[in-house]
Amino acid sequence: MSKLLTGVDIGASNIKIVGLKEKKDSFVVSSINILPTPAGAFSGGTVADTDVLAKSLSECVKKCRGAEKDIALSLKGADVVVKRIALPWNGKGHFTEQFLWSAEQYIGMSSERASFDAQLLHYDRETQTADAVLAAASKVKVADMLDLASQSGLNPVVLDIESLALVNLVTFFKGPQKHINAIIDIGHDEVRVIFYENGHVDMVKTIRKGGRFMAEDLASDLAIDPAQAEEMIRNNATMKNDADAQAAAAAYGNNLGAEIETTVDVYIQERGKEPVDFFACGAMAYVADVVESIESSMGAAVAHVDPFKYIELPASMRSLVDGCGSGTFALACGLAMRKA
Repeated sequence: MSKLLTGVDIGASNIKIVGLKEKKDSFVVSSINILPTPAGAFSGGTVADTDVLAKSLSECVKKCRGAEKDIALSLKGADVVVKRIALPWNGKGHFTEQFLWSAEQYIGMSSERASFDAQLLHYDRETQTADAVLAAASKVKVADMLDLASQSGLNPVVLDIESLALVNLVTFFKGPQKHINAIIDIGHDEVRVIFYENGHVDMVKTIRKGGRFMAEDLASDLAIDPAQAEEMIRNNATMKNDADAQAAAAAYGNNLGAEIETTVDVYIQERGKEPVDFFACGAMAYVADVVESIESSMGAAVAHVDPFKYIELPASMRSLVDGCGSGTFALACGLAMRKA
């Protein structure tokens, strides 16, 4: 019988842990925790200091009562690629095996340095065309994440790609929708705009203006250390009452909204499809005024991804979630829904 895994989301700012139990047609949280990621230990989706990060990950799991050691981890960053594409195929043989022989030309990463996978969505016999989602990740990145888990005393059962896990999560809640939507994942280093349709990733665009850019601007305005500025941003009371912090959040949101709008325009030109609904997640999505400013800049509504509207959260865990925002745990929840 398959079992659920502990979802582990390692970000440049925080490590998030979520364990789930099945309950009828949904889930209930069995364990949850969040701890700051050691400065410089993880950046751009890449492990920079395995020893330090492994120690923090092990501590985070130990403090997370009831967390299973069988885990699902995510891969993210510049050397992780997911996209939907039409491929020529004669319909003979096993599609994935056939694709792997020529994957390099479609992904833009050599087979020597990347691991590939493909999912066939539809095959048109008349045109002999396969509609597929292609994925690739650096072999070095895969090895580093497996080594990190091992050093932390954990058993990495699943390595998922961040964008796939988030789309699976939102689709589980909203159901498959036969139009393009977009998830805006606002991280510490980068922002990923994930375009998806009918439960499948179509394309992922990266904007290299994560939350740390807001912290750097605030630090410059107030002549303080960037680490102090990040502490201000994480403090809800400060963000509600400090005019300088509010101005920095609004300016960041407006600038990011303009970048997202440009990204959407480019996507529409490339695909000929326009996103209908926008969803935001990630820790920065819960900083006061950021999403509101994005909405104002884009002229479009952006809904927060709140996994705990659909996943039961015990009252004893509510204060932890409220302190940093439900969407901060979106990826960890998506990973926790995976089964061994």
